[in-house]
Amino acid sequence: EEVTESDDEDNLSSVLHQRAKMPWRACGKYLSAAGILLLPLLVLSQLLKHTVMVAIDYCLALWTEATISNKLEPEMRNCSTCTDFDHSPYSKVFSILCCLGIVLCLVTSIAVEWTGLKVTKKLHSSLLNKIILAPMRFFETTPLGSILNRFSADCNTIDQHIPATLECLSRSTLLCVSALAVISYVTPMFLIALVPLAIMCYFIQKYFRVASRDLQQLDDSTQLPLLSHFSETVEGLTTIRAFRYEAKFRQKLLEYTDSNNIASLFLTAANRWLEVRMEYIGACVVLIAAVTSITSCLYNKLTSGLVGLGLTYALMVSNYLNWMVRNLADMEIQLGAVKRINGLLKTEAENYEGLL
Repeated sequence: EEVTESDDEDNLSSVLHQRAKMPWRACGKYLSAAGILLLPLLVLSQLLKHTVMVAIDYCLALWTEATISNKLEPEMRNCSTCTDFDHSPYSKVFSILCCLGIVLCLVTSIAVEWTGLKVTKKLHSSLLNKIILAPMRFFETTPLGSILNRFSADCNTIDQHIPATLECLSRSTLLCVSALAVISYVTPMFLIALVPLAIMCYFIQKYFRVASRDLQQLDDSTQLPLLSHFSETVEGLTTIRAFRYEAKFRQKLLEYTDSNNIASLFLTAANRWLEVRMEYIGACVVLIAAVTSITSCLYNKLTSGLVGLGLTYALMVSNYLNWMVRNLADMEIQLGAVKRINGLLKTEAENYEGLL
């Protein structure tokens, strides 16, 4: 009995460990299906777009600092021969960067959608070939509904949901990284406090991803009986009224609705749990960035434009962190479709040599 209990505990710990892991193999399968040329285009367009966005904000900070210094130092110039501040160099650079950012946003959106379309076509074609050439024992042991779900629900997830989630995840991640990089550039002392904040954020997202995935699956599993019961009730209204079972079917519908609402309520509560903790981390980032900026401004003569740039990015870190973790949890759920299709792709074909 002791050996059995220890084996159960080991199995439970291994299951929990697997639940906390990211499906990196499914992610690699999805990205490898994009091709050699499309994947570097997707990565480079994302990096260049966010680099240009940071450059736009940095240009605005320099422009603001130059305008303020021009107005606050009139005694250092001869007022009889002084001229107005020339905004044309800054406006030209700012306009060029904005146009470049618009073009890169368009290229990034096209690359993401093109990647999703190519991956879906490749996986669907490979799955169709495997299923057609599968042996008969495969159809005898695999339910038909499971095969249809791979072609319908999972392919729909790969086609529509994963590209949008991938774009949101990459955007929020790069925005968060660029914000922390700008704050660290403005005030290098911020790097000291970045390590404990990163550790806290890691453990928070680790617990949230497991709970969010389970709650999302619970929400989906409680929604299916509700929709099925509603459609069956609508189709069988004549029989229900003939046997006077309206109250029974109404009560059953309310029970299914309550079950689905409870799952949705817990999923919403989990999102609020994450948002509150990300707000605390964001508040710590703002506090540390403000203290280090003021200290650097007093002792190291840090310009006001860079201080404003660092604090602006610090105020947005909590929002970026929140969306990064939520998109990461959504991506983990949606990669399950790639994992299930990849499992069917390992099916061995029928050993058929044809007629001689």
